Amino acid sequence: MVAAGRIKDVLEDMGFLAMGRQGNWPIESESSREYAAVNWSSAGMARIKNRGAEIPTSALEELEAFATSGHDDQLSEVLDIWAWYAPIHFFGDQWGIYIRQEALLILAGRIGGRLTKDKITDQSTAWDLLRSALYALYFHEAFHHYVESFAIRLELIENESRYEPYHNTVYRQSGGEGEPVEEALACAEMLRRERKESGLKTLSVDVRRATRQMLKEWIPSLPDGYRNGVDLVEETSFKAAQNRLSSQIQTARRDSTDKELRWRLIRRDMYRGMCDCRSHTYLVGTGSPSSVGGLCLPASGAKSSGSR
Repeated sequence: MVAAGRIKDVLEDMGFLAMGRQGNWPIESESSREYAAVNWSSAGMARIKNRGAEIPTSALEELEAFATSGHDDQLSEVLDIWAWYAPIHFFGDQWGIYIRQEALLILAGRIGGRLTKDKITDQSTAWDLLRSALYALYFHEAFHHYVESFAIRLELIENESRYEPYHNTVYRQSGGEGEPVEEALACAEMLRRERKESGLKTLSVDVRRATRQMLKEWIPSLPDGYRNGVDLVEETSFKAAQNRLSSQIQTARRDSTDKELRWRLIRRDMYRGMCDCRSHTYLVGTGSPSSVGGLCLPASGAKSSGSR
């Protein structure tokens, strides 16, 4: 892993840092918000170890309300608005993954709504639901960091700006079915990484099953690009789409004529995350995000961030 500060300095020297140019996501002042780093050690535990870390009654009531609502309308804005990746190119030291507490509760509740038995107010089940929702949102946003890492490697090798042109001329532009392919791949990651993440192995079988069911039903209901994620879960389809994305980033064209197959020779290493995403993942809450029960380190106070 490389310190994001070092990457920021290099990008600035090369003229590729886009801070102050607003980028794709305007920085919002959120003085009433508090940000707390995710406690991944706790998130990987099957049980809450002490009573002080139990999920508060207010959070249990919200989970129950979302679980029994009978529909997924509240999920429509969970991605893009309530969970986002702030890229190093645009936000420098404020880079990272941001997940609103509301999004975590909504997603956990809708997973709970697919359980065969009503256990939503049980501490152990509620804890598993929150953990599963956290990982699902993290998997999606972490993929955006892998995409930025790919672009940074291209910039270092070719001495040409790649990330900002790609976002301005490809990602931000409206396209047809399947675009932006970056979002389809990020949605596919939610299902692909759920299969192998060690931190999820202690989840109950019922919660894991409900999570997969929820994702497979939710993703196809999302806007263009996102909704194609289920179609890219299998390895062959995922790699083909990733090759296409690689070409788009290098050429800043959606309909790139670049030979996409050549990317398969270097794809695995090029898409490795350059920085430690987990240590830069934050829960965002009104007041203290600790009301989600044991998933946070001590709150770090208010700060600004972008959104996606």
